[in-house]
Amino acid sequence: MIKSASNKKAQLLGVELNLISLLFSSISPVLNKFSLVSLNPILGALLTSVFAAILNLILVYVMYHDFSIIKNKWVIFLGLSNAIGVILQYVALSLLSPVTVTLIARIYLVYVFVLSYIFLKEKLNKLDYLAIVLCIAGSIFVSQGRIQIDSVWGILCAFIYPLMYAINNIIAKYLVHDNNPGNVLFYNHLVSAAMLLIYALFVPGTFSGIQTRAVTFNFFGAFFNGFLSLLLFYTSLKYITAGKANIVRALGPIVVIIYSYFFFPIQITTNIILGALLLIASTAIVTFTKTDKA
Repeated sequence: MIKSASNKKAQLLGVELNLISLLFSSISPVLNKFSLVSLNPILGALLTSVFAAILNLILVYVMYHDFSIIKNKWVIFLGLSNAIGVILQYVALSLLSPVTVTLIARIYLVYVFVLSYIFLKEKLNKLDYLAIVLCIAGSIFVSQGRIQIDSVWGILCAFIYPLMYAINNIIAKYLVHDNNPGNVLFYNHLVSAAMLLIYALFVPGTFSGIQTRAVTFNFFGAFFNGFLSLLLFYTSLKYITAGKANIVRALGPIVVIIYSYFFFPIQITTNIILGALLLIASTAIVTFTKTDKA
């Protein structure tokens, strides 16, 4: 009886830590949107990678107490995919609201399924196909009615940058077989920062008009999402399963909508509500099916 009560308290703590983690990670798109007031997307992406690399190096020493050099050439493609993904994400945020970008980005699930099937030979079942259909339908509903001349590029970037992150995820899965996950995460941001710096040096005006306030927003976006949220998420996994943790994190788009409502109000249409529900349903299906397989 005592053991059962203790387990329930531990699971409750795990859920609470995960909810706090979600609150921190979901505020990142809003903070990054604020940072773009004076930062161009290239500089915003560069600073995010630099801050994330530093914070994740701290995380490596705090959680893993181990650091080693990764010599595998695929680490270059890992950083490249992350660099492209971060830039496109900032371009999307500069042209669209955080809500629209976050919801469209759930198409990431479809990309992961397809790439895992092609490169990792992971088979798909009927529920996986259902999740893919729901995810595509939800993304279409969210983007429908948002297409204007000045936002077409933003919507295109919102659809493409999750593909870069999906590719990044597949490469990371390959690299963690022989390397510490913390080291892979650090090198992901380090290589990305190096590539973005080289690119930024060739683009005129990248470093002009920098404001301290914008850099501060950028730093806290990286801190909350790339460090504190991740640390709380890993800690929560000591008390609850990954499946339950991901169910909680499926609520991410709703939290972003709540945050954004106070700063970047958009018209919450029937299409957006329906699209959000479809996207959350697809995430829940993926979570349950992957948990059952595990």
